[in-house]
Amino acid sequence: MSDTNSPRAPRPLGGRARRGPALAAAAVVVLALLAWALLRRSADADQREATPPARQRPADTDEAEAKPSASPATEGGVTSVALDPEALERTGIEAVSLRVTEYRASMAGYGAVVDVDSLAVARTVLAAAVAAATRTEASAASARQELARVQALNAADQTASIKALEEAQATSRGADAEAEAARAAARAREAAVVQAWGPVVGRWAAEGGPSLDDLLERRRVLILVSLPTGSLLGTPPRHATVRGAGDAVQATFVSTATQTDPRTQGAAFFYSAPGAPDLLAGMYVTVALPVGTAERALVVPRAAVVWAEGGAWIYVETGPATFARRSVSTDEPTAEGYAVTDLPLGSRVVTRGAQLLLSEEYRSHARPVRGDEDEGE
Repeated sequence: MSDTNSPRAPRPLGGRARRGPALAAAAVVVLALLAWALLRRSADADQREATPPARQRPADTDEAEAKPSASPATEGGVTSVALDPEALERTGIEAVSLRVTEYRASMAGYGAVVDVDSLAVARTVLAAAVAAATRTEASAASARQELARVQALNAADQTASIKALEEAQATSRGADAEAEAARAAARAREAAVVQAWGPVVGRWAAEGGPSLDDLLERRRVLILVSLPTGSLLGTPPRHATVRGAGDAVQATFVSTATQTDPRTQGAAFFYSAPGAPDLLAGMYVTVALPVGTAERALVVPRAAVVWAEGGAWIYVETGPATFARRSVSTDEPTAEGYAVTDLPLGSRVVTRGAQLLLSEEYRSHARPVRGDEDEGE
């Protein structure tokens, strides 16, 4: 018989009672991790605020700095650019020794390329006048021969009548008069050509020949060179340097001109020069007329000159891969470049790459110095 009044044993809670402590422990771990993450994030933010951001540099900066470059320096007012061997080879910069030449100071003149179409017309008109004079002279000679024959017949046996003699005399006198008039017309035409073109070119027009053909076929051009008002030039130089839009060419003296350029009102001369695309009829050109005694000078090639800051400059080689920029005078042009007297013999100048050196010099001056830049920050 069971004891119904004894108390019941408690029922076990099973799995639910055992999971309670485990869940509590997991919650504590999660909360601890969250707190650590928040603290770490706050510390990183404080560190970023205290540390200045790294300066962004272009991708090509490192590449450019890796490449050899120029190092400009200024001493005594002279700017020099030094290149390392790799930069010198990469840029292809070349320097040449300046050539020595005989140089004479020059006087500036003003030139105009002459239109020779009117010279061709003058040649045609003059040739026609000469041909007409030749024809009338032949007619006059024939008339004189006829007169002589009639006179002989009349004197011998009066085979020719007095009337025939008189007609022959009249014809001869008329032919002589026409021949004289034709000769006078031809002389007047020639004088007009000489008056317009001078004795040498006028003779070319009168006689024709290779010199005239060269002008008419543009193998050579005729240039009227005039001096500034008040300028005097004793004997015109045999050669002068003429510059149009292209390279300078050497012109040869032809004769003194009979007219001047109305712009200058000075003495004028004719020169001839080789035909060139930049020497077209009507174009104005500059002319350098040598004067004085000859002296030695160096010729700076035109390819060596760069233009900047309102003037002309060259780069003179002062040492291995080192070049100094110097001003150069262009007042004395030659067929190859410019004659200068202020450079020592043996000077070498850059003829290929001068513009690159100038650009590098300017670029280097414009680039901030890294040390100063860092101090500013």
